[in-house]
Amino acid sequence: MTTPEKLYLPYIYLLTLLTGILLLPSQQGVAAPLENTASKTIYQPVTTTDNATIANMMAGLSDEQVRKLLIQELQKDAQPLLPEGKKIKGPGSLFHHILKALSQKHDQEESQFRTLWTGAPNILPDLENVFIKLCPFGTVRGAVQSALWVFLFISIGFVVEAVFRYLFISKYFIAAPEVDTTIIKGVEKLFAAVLQVLPNMLGLLIFFGAAYFSFMFFIWTDSPYVQFFFLATLITITIIRIINILSLIIFSPQYKIFRVFPADCGAAKTAHRLMTGAFSYITITLMLAVTLRRLDADIATVRLLQLFSVSLLLFTTAAAIVVIRKNIREHILANSNHQDGHPSWGRKQFAALWHILAITYLILLWFLLLNDLADPSYSRRGAFIPSFFIFPLWIVADRLVQWLVLYTMKTLHLHQDGDLLGPQKTDEEILQHHNGLELYQKIKTVARIGLVVLMMVWIANLWDIRIPLFSELAAILLDTIVIMALAIFMWQLISSWIERKIEESLPEGEEDVENNDDEWGSAASRGRAYTLLPMVRKFIGTILIVMVTMTVLSSSGVDIAPLLAGAGVIGLAIGFGAQKLVADMFSGFFYLLDDAFRVGEYIEASTVSGTVETITLRNAMIRHHRGMLQIVPHSDLGAITNYMRGGIIVKFNLDFPYDAPIDKIRKIIKKVGLKMLQNEEYGKDFLRPLKSQGVRAITNSVMTIRVKFTAQPGTHFVIRREAFRLITEALTVQGIQYAHRKVIVDLPEFTQEREQITPEDQHNISKAAGAAAMRSAEDIEKEPQQSKQDTFDDL
Repeated sequence: MTTPEKLYLPYIYLLTLLTGILLLPSQQGVAAPLENTASKTIYQPVTTTDNATIANMMAGLSDEQVRKLLIQELQKDAQPLLPEGKKIKGPGSLFHHILKALSQKHDQEESQFRTLWTGAPNILPDLENVFIKLCPFGTVRGAVQSALWVFLFISIGFVVEAVFRYLFISKYFIAAPEVDTTIIKGVEKLFAAVLQVLPNMLGLLIFFGAAYFSFMFFIWTDSPYVQFFFLATLITITIIRIINILSLIIFSPQYKIFRVFPADCGAAKTAHRLMTGAFSYITITLMLAVTLRRLDADIATVRLLQLFSVSLLLFTTAAAIVVIRKNIREHILANSNHQDGHPSWGRKQFAALWHILAITYLILLWFLLLNDLADPSYSRRGAFIPSFFIFPLWIVADRLVQWLVLYTMKTLHLHQDGDLLGPQKTDEEILQHHNGLELYQKIKTVARIGLVVLMMVWIANLWDIRIPLFSELAAILLDTIVIMALAIFMWQLISSWIERKIEESLPEGEEDVENNDDEWGSAASRGRAYTLLPMVRKFIGTILIVMVTMTVLSSSGVDIAPLLAGAGVIGLAIGFGAQKLVADMFSGFFYLLDDAFRVGEYIEASTVSGTVETITLRNAMIRHHRGMLQIVPHSDLGAITNYMRGGIIVKFNLDFPYDAPIDKIRKIIKKVGLKMLQNEEYGKDFLRPLKSQGVRAITNSVMTIRVKFTAQPGTHFVIRREAFRLITEALTVQGIQYAHRKVIVDLPEFTQEREQITPEDQHNISKAAGAAAMRSAEDIEKEPQQSKQDTFDDL
């Protein structure tokens, strides 16, 4: 396990060497410790004569005596540097422990580095022995022939692929245009990018199959080394081509319309070449190391070749950084989010020093790999690849964090895009958008800083460098980000699907319906999805919040079992104490399950009536046709009359004089009904046409004819008004008038001449006529009640 102190070993070696040179006495020899009676160590030079004396003394000792002396010396070395009771305290104790740990590993690390470097002269002989193993007879010529046969079978795969491309792909696949005005977004763009590289996928499949089966059918040797060499070569080529295909999907250097990342063609081609080249080089290096180990190469040879390959890769990367440093600096300064458009001091400083920081990181990465390669227990082969590709990983993680921040703020209505505010923005909306944008920039900056720290700690953990507190905190934050990203991604999928279904359930002419003069409040009837899906979305959102909270607490090391038990007890207590709330929720659930009413329908329930505007878990918001909003708990609704299911049958009466032509009136009403069916505005709302039902009643002064039609709920008000207007106009054209209310009073015959009637008699006659007219009017007022009873009998 590599410790932080292990990184400083090269510098400790150099410091020790310089100290030894400065303190080395002028005499030839080695310093040997001599103990005195005062328990102090005095160093004196040991001459060559003393060495000869010590050698003679050692020659006369037995093996048991030498073993005892060696154990004593090891016990002395294991004793602390300071005598008992003289331990260093205070701030200096930290440096004491660091130096002590480094000194204890000095000999071990020095031996490991020497072992690694001593294998350098054996690289070429070892590679020659490995190459000879490709021949079953152990000759160089045979090994060359085996390698040529392997390359022949690989070439067969390429030839078969070329023939397949010429015969099929060139005929049946159409190349995408380089310039296209079609706008493709989201999943459709990714799907189109995959279709673009489909010929490459099929060609790779044909190549792999042709090369593999030709080798297996015409194999000439049973040597496992040759078979392994062929498979390693074939898999390496396949992996490199798969990397190339993935890079084409992501960057699409030739076709801009399929490009997933927003970039120009030059930057896309450069990124494609860098990604393909770097991953291909690393793939070849790893496969070469695996192949050499499988062919019994020495471990030192394999590690030295890995070190050379990585050194070449890092050196090339550093050279590329130096070449493009100005372009990257201009890009950093151009992408400034500052309000005045000018980059801040920190951005300017980072733009000026970024290449130095990057090269320093590459040097540190080289030292880390060197320490691991020198360690016999080397087991962190996967740490270098993510460490080398830290910048592309940071770009992907940064995009993910920005999306999480933006989507979370939009969900909480803390920030909205400027395009969503509409063309006419009020001052309040502009100020709110400005404050939300400023808050978004601050949160995004803090999130980026946290992401940088998190990735630094993550890379350190990959190299087994443990930072107290930060390592555990970084692991918790990483788990939290992954959990929240998955939860928000699932929520966005579910929410977008629900929004799409809700939009599909909306009526097509909703805007026109809102402008109509509807006596039920001008509300458009919604589908069942518009009523149920918002409730489902709230329920799923609540479940996701609870699950994410519990998962985050569990990943943080918190025992959630007591929380779940406490939540169960609290839920039981709430269930007993809020029975009315539970009754409202269950009543609403069964109303929705039975599809008793939907949003936009006009209902009558208990003592309220109106249009259902909103349905919550507990209440139904009902808008009265005169504008009042009535909030009614579900358990108080009771029996419900829904006026929006089926058609509305409308009957109204028309009064005519006794001598009116009944057949002519019936024909006129029928013509009006046919004309109304052809109307573009409300003709489609008829379920049954307008028609006459004949004479309904004959009263003292009029003849009543009933008219009837059936229409869609909510539209019958407009149709009834139009029916009155069109029937009246048609009757007027034909000279037919409605009956006027009149009272005929028969006066008694007078025996005297009219000229002889006195004023008093005239007054009495008028009074009697008025009384008769008043009584007749009272009788007419009672007729609607009787008519209503007759109508009920007809229904």
